[in-house]
Amino acid sequence: MQFSATLLVASSAPVIDFDGTAYVQLGIFLLLMLILQPLLFKPWLETRERREEAIAGALIEAERLRGKADDVNASYDVKMKAARDEAQGIRNTARKESEASRQQVVASARQSAGRELEEARDRAVREAASAREALQGEIDSLAVEVAGKILGRAV
Repeated sequence: MQFSATLLVASSAPVIDFDGTAYVQLGIFLLLMLILQPLLFKPWLETRERREEAIAGALIEAERLRGKADDVNASYDVKMKAARDEAQGIRNTARKESEASRQQVVASARQSAGRELEEARDRAVREAASAREALQGEIDSLAVEVAGKILGRAV
């Protein structure tokens, strides 16, 4: 019950007394506004505006630098691809030249081996012919000797 009685007493008094001090408070407020406007509010607002402009400028510069970096990266990629293609071409050319050189060496070796084989055949034929000629004279004498031995008398 006591609580409801305090509530009734509190509700009967006005919340704000509007007397002469309100004009004094309004005057102090306006005076502080006039003093603080050039000393505090205006510099703070200017600093805030400069900061926002600096941030916006930094963002624009960052975008410009990002674009430049993307261009440099694209240029780098193009140059790297060209270098890879050139290196691949050089490797292919070297491989083809090596293969051609190898084939030339193999052909030269085959040709040389063929020549040597032909020379060996010719030499064998010549030696066989000279051996035949050398033995041809001996064949007659051997035939007479063999016939004499078989017959048991001189032929």
